[in-house]
Formats: sequence, C-alpha cells, structure tokens
Amino acid sequence: MRIDIGLEIENSGVFIKPDNNILVITLNFSKFIENNKYKIPQGQDNIDVGDIATPLSSHMIYNSLESKDANIISKIETKDTIEYYFHCKIILDMVVGDFGKSVDKTTIEKFLHKKAFISPIFFSHPDNKTQEKNYRSIFEKEVYINCNCFERLKFSNCEFKSKISLHKPENKYEITEFHNGINFENCIFNGEIEFRNLVSGTPLPNDKYYNNERETNFKNCIFKKRVDFSNAKFCNNVYFNNSHFKGYADFHECEFEKTACFYGATFHNKAIPNFSQAIFKENLNFVNVKCDFEFENLKERIKQEKEQDSKKTLDKFANDFRDSFRLIKNALVKDNNLLDASNFHKYELYCKEIELDSKNPKIFSKDFIDKWQLFFYRITSNHHTDLLKSFHSLLVVIGIFAFLNIATIIGFNCYCLQNISLSPYTLIAHHNAIIKHLLNCNYISLLGINFALAVVFILLFCFSLCSKIRKIIISLSYFLVLLLLISLPQYIIPTIGIFTDKRPLLDPLSIIGGIYTLLFAIMFFSLIKTARKNSIIPH
Repeated sequence: MRIDIGLEIENSGVFIKPDNNILVITLNFSKFIENNKYKIPQGQDNIDVGDIATPLSSHMIYNSLESKDANIISKIETKDTIEYYFHCKIILDMVVGDFGKSVDKTTIEKFLHKKAFISPIFFSHPDNKTQEKNYRSIFEKEVYINCNCFERLKFSNCEFKSKISLHKPENKYEITEFHNGINFENCIFNGEIEFRNLVSGTPLPNDKYYNNERETNFKNCIFKKRVDFSNAKFCNNVYFNNSHFKGYADFHECEFEKTACFYGATFHNKAIPNFSQAIFKENLNFVNVKCDFEFENLKERIKQEKEQDSKKTLDKFANDFRDSFRLIKNALVKDNNLLDASNFHKYELYCKEIELDSKNPKIFSKDFIDKWQLFFYRITSNHHTDLLKSFHSLLVVIGIFAFLNIATIIGFNCYCLQNISLSPYTLIAHHNAIIKHLLNCNYISLLGINFALAVVFILLFCFSLCSKIRKIIISLSYFLVLLLLISLPQYIIPTIGIFTDKRPLLDPLSIIGGIYTLLFAIMFFSLIKTARKNSIIPH
C-alpha cells in the first residue's frame, strides 16, 4: 500500500505535504535513489552527496505551494531581500519507501546504514545555485527535525517565534545526528530549544560517504527562553560567539571533542549556564563571557531543577552547578585569564553556600561556620570581586563607629550636665571628666553600659548585612564619616587613635574603639584583597 507523502520537488525525492496546519517535509529514500541512480558512482566508498542531491530551499517550498495553500507559507519581497513566513508547524522527516528491481543493493547499503535526510537544506541565503537575492525564513509555529541529516542544514538569519526541537513529542529524546554540522548563525529564538541528544559532525563507519569537517555554528544568536543541549555530542568545532542567553542554558553531560567557543557570550539574569559533568577534550573558550545573574537567581534556578527531579536532594543539584562553574573557571585559569576566572569562582562559592544551607547544619558545626563565613563575604565584598561593595562595607564600619562615638559623648554630656557645648573638643573634655568620676564612684554601671554598647555595635553591623536596609545604612554612613572627618579625623584610623588618645580600659569609647579596630582590620584587609584580585597588574 503506497502512502501519500505529498508533492515532489523537482525530481529530488523530497516531498512536501500540507496537512491540517502542519507542513511535513519528507525525503523518500527509494525515490531519491531511483532519481539519482545514474549519478552515483559504482564501486566508490566515499560519496560526496553535495554533487548528487538537489538542495532544498524556502523558495522551492513556496513555489510548490503558492497556488495550493496560501495559509502555509507567504513571502514579503523588497528590492534586495525576501522573507518567507511559515504559518504552520513544520516537521522534517525521512521514509525508506519501496525499491524497484533496477536499484543495486550495494548502492542502497552505502546510504541506508544511517537513516538520514540526504539533501542539503537552505532556509536562508547565500545559496547562489538557486537564487540571487538574499532571503531568510520566519517560522511562526513549532519546528521539528525528526531525522538524521547527511548534508548541512542552514538556518542562519532566521527567526523562530515558537519552539524548535529535534524530536516530535512521540519520539522524545532519541539521538539525532547531523553529519556535516548545522548553521544557525544570527538567529533569533523566541521559543524553547530542545536539542537534547544532538550529535553534530559525527563520522560514518570507515569514514564513508562524507567528511565531517564543517562546524556547528550558533554565533550571534539570541536565545530568549530555555535552551536544552543536555547529553549532546559535538564531534566538530562548535561556536556560540557573542550570543545572548536570556533563559536557562542546559549543557549538562555534553561532550565536546574539539573547540567549544563561547567568546563574548552573555548570560542574562536568569540564564544560568549548566555544564555539570560536561567533557571538554580540547579547548574551551569562555573569554569575555558576561554573566549578570545574582545569588538569588542561582538559588531559584537550583530549586526549580529540584522540583523537576524529586529523586535528587537540593545539595546534589547545588553541587552539580558548582562542578559546572569549576570547569569554566579552570578553563579560564588555563588561559591565564584570572579576572574572569575569579567571577566563576564566585559562582562556585554561591553554590557551596546553597549546598550547605540545604543541609541545615548544626549550630557551630564546621558546615554551620562555613555557611555563615560564605554569607559574610558574599554580602561584604561578593567574594572579593566587587570593589565598591567592599569599600561600602568598610564605610559602614566607620559610620557605625562614628555614630556610637557621637551618641555616647553627647549622651553622657546631656545626662550629667544642664548646659552642653557644641564644640567637639569641649564635649570630649566633659566626657572624660564624667567617666573619671564614674570609675571612682560607680564602675559597675559603667560595665553595664560598656556591655550594652558592644552588643549595639555588633547588632548594627549585623543589620547592615541585611540587603533590605543595607542601602539606607550605606547612605547614612557617608554622612557620618564626613562628620567624623570634619570633627575628629584622627579617630578614623584605629592605630592613630590608640597611640594619641590613651583612655581607661572601661571608658565606653575604648570598648567601641576595640570592636571598631577588629572590624576595621577585617574590612580593610578584604578591601585590599578585592583590589588586588580586580587589578590587571600581576600579583
């Protein structure tokens, strides 16, 4: 029984069939062999199909369907370019068909050891064999590539307004091979990309049929939603140069046999790359890659992955993402690109913090201390990658010190004296006299005041780590530090204050100064370390 697979294009063995708002493009293998049996060299193992098969292009499809169904495809033509609009779902497929007696079995075996679409496909220009004008295709519905491809697929400069997938829903996640690579350069993907189990540039047995030297090209693309290349294998060079990822980018368990280049790519906001358990056999180029996602974006992404797979615990997912960032960091370190490597080390530490937090460690255990240490350095300096954040952390410490000093001195003067001076030096002189009196008469109450001030200093610093009020505290710190610079500049640097202003140990200003000295040293060291890590000067 012969199955109706549509209209044949120019004796090519390629048939197109519009059916219920679906356009099925099918290679009938038996028809292709029948049409080209006199072109196929006998007794030759390596066959260049590019000289045999008729290339398939958008305008061929348009010309075949123009008079039959305008709802399937339309075109807009200008002086220099043509745009073809596919208004329906597209399925690219291959069937074997029935062979006539005149077809040699040896010829069949040369091609059929891989079930594949033989003709090269051009959905965009340049293709000087068929048309002079530049053209591109816009796909308004889903595109399914449901077969292997011997020849190259070219979609450069096209736009996909919906999903593109290598698998029809009923054949989900089967391996799909592109023996001569694929070209999606300068494409815009508005929908999801389902390229799981893709194999590109794979050689055939005994290197028969065609060489596989051409690359996999996704340069200058815009990916607006989720991209899934998980478990893919790239036997040729693959390029994502200067592409923009705006949704989750999944490359986990990929295998790259040659160069994998992401030079200048940008991962926006929630577009977090996942290269966990990926294998890079040659070069990985991640130079000038920009990632602008934050800790909360990564935490949300890891939780979403956990929701999709309940078998693994959250800390396992966090560890997988940490492995991904470690691979990228090591590749950058190998290229001596330490500045970019420090950013991916930062993402490693993000994952470690999420991993430890998910384990709910016991108080004061090693994991508990490590978790809060990671939190502390993430907030104060973004793990020594953000110089401004590190400077603000130091500024906050100085601001709290200034506030407590001013509040303590004015507080003692107001409580013990009826009339107070506005001169800072007079206020300090009165404060010293009051403290001397309390040391002789009521040092117990002074101990209580010192303890309260120490707690307040630590609490204010802890509150400054809270992201919701941190910006307010930083703004107030600028004002307080400026006030301290004008009135008592010698107190800003702890060592100067210690050697120029000898105070009794129980003086509240001494307690404030002691805590300030400790925190100042930590924040100042962090600032220096951040400045060194972000410097282009070797260190």
